[in-house]
Amino acid sequence: MCASGFSESAYLDMAGHEDTQVRIILVGKTGSGKSATANTILGRHQFESKIWAHALTKTCQRASRRWKGRDLLVVDTPGLFDTDETMETTCLEISRCVLYSCPGPHAIILVLRLDRYTEEEQKTVALIKGLFGEAALKYMIILFTHKDDLEDQSLDNFVSEAGEKLNNIVSQCGKRYLAFNNKAVQAEQENQVQQLMELIEEMVAKNGGSYFSDKIYEDIDNRLKQCLEDLKETYTQQFISEIQRIEKEYANKPEEEKELQIVSARSNYDEKRRNWKEEAEENIFMYIFQKIREILSKLWSKIVM
Repeated sequence: MCASGFSESAYLDMAGHEDTQVRIILVGKTGSGKSATANTILGRHQFESKIWAHALTKTCQRASRRWKGRDLLVVDTPGLFDTDETMETTCLEISRCVLYSCPGPHAIILVLRLDRYTEEEQKTVALIKGLFGEAALKYMIILFTHKDDLEDQSLDNFVSEAGEKLNNIVSQCGKRYLAFNNKAVQAEQENQVQQLMELIEEMVAKNGGSYFSDKIYEDIDNRLKQCLEDLKETYTQQFISEIQRIEKEYANKPEEEKELQIVSARSNYDEKRRNWKEEAEENIFMYIFQKIREILSKLWSKIVM
């Protein structure tokens, strides 16, 4: 069920005027259509989405697009409860997901096939609640794929007749749902993205105008920011020291030689600056993994049984 009337000014208030990014996490069972849905949102073929005997998305992936003045960041996750996955693997992927969606997602999209609702989806929801609390469900939307299979039936009728288990999770997610046809023509796909963004806007506004965050996200975001500041300070000081060295060493040499050295030093500095965020993420990843594993180890036996 989608809200009508997209308000761009209200949308800019979703997470503060300076934050133009909308962070979207896709979760669900392998084969549900997460990667195809991610491609629809991104407006391009970014992730492999063909159905194979084994999941194509083996690890968390992220990509973004510019859409109506916003940066849409999409995090595509693997099936977290595939039969061959261990707690260790699940911890790794959840850690990546948290890192990629920091400082917190605006929407957690549970992707379901219209014709399937399995125990794995129930476990996925239980995992999200166990890790982040009931509050996370206030940011969850159900997205059904294979919309074309509805034929003449309305989505509302399908949901109402889908049975107790599905309706239970629909209720937990605040009855927020919509359907995508990821094989539709581009104009229809863009209309589906518009519907999704309207639903996200309505949901975030209802949640106070900001993205989801909890102690885990706040802790990791603070550490990420501190690590980023430390890297900036370190590399900037290195650059200043290098320029001072060049000025001194080439003081009595041709100006052209000195300029070449300065250009090279500035190029190296710019390269490091472009990679500051990635390096900071790598530096704190094991800390995130340990925090997630500590929590998940207490939940795992209850969820997988």
